Amino acid sequence: MTQSRRFLITIVVVLSCLGCDQATKRIAHERLVPSAPVTLINDVFRLEYTENSGAMMGVGSDLSGDVRFWIFEVFAGCALLAILTFTLVGDRLDTSMILSLSLMLGGGLGNLVDRVFKGGIVVDFMIITLGPLKTAIFNFADLSIMSGLMLLLLSRIPSLLHPVKEQREG
Repeated sequence: MTQSRRFLITIVVVLSCLGCDQATKRIAHERLVPSAPVTLINDVFRLEYTENSGAMMGVGSDLSGDVRFWIFEVFAGCALLAILTFTLVGDRLDTSMILSLSLMLGGGLGNLVDRVFKGGIVVDFMIITLGPLKTAIFNFADLSIMSGLMLLLLSRIPSLLHPVKEQREG
């Protein structure tokens, strides 16, 4: 794959994820803050506005503001920069790997933008319930990150099932 095509795929996916994430969070703030939670599809999908100062399921929200800043903004920002660099210049990355990393970058950037511009918090507003199973509250950025991880795992299954056999010397 050419460098320009890799760059274009990365930028389009990252900016699309970031744009969708920020737009849905803005709509959630406008529509859900003044109302009770909204349930759809027989309580399978629920919309409820919340602000999360921690990671998934509020992990780390009880840490001091300074510690949260260093972990969720500085460290996360550095990690995203490292992933971006790897995505753009890494050797032997196929299209599915570039898409996977770009989805994770777009989602990570969406949550980082929230933290930087909203005083260290991330807006969450979606919950899915399937029988006894219920997700933590999440947002479009989280969905992008998880989609990238799933695509990465699914695209690697064939190589795990059929590893390249090492050539024997001799």
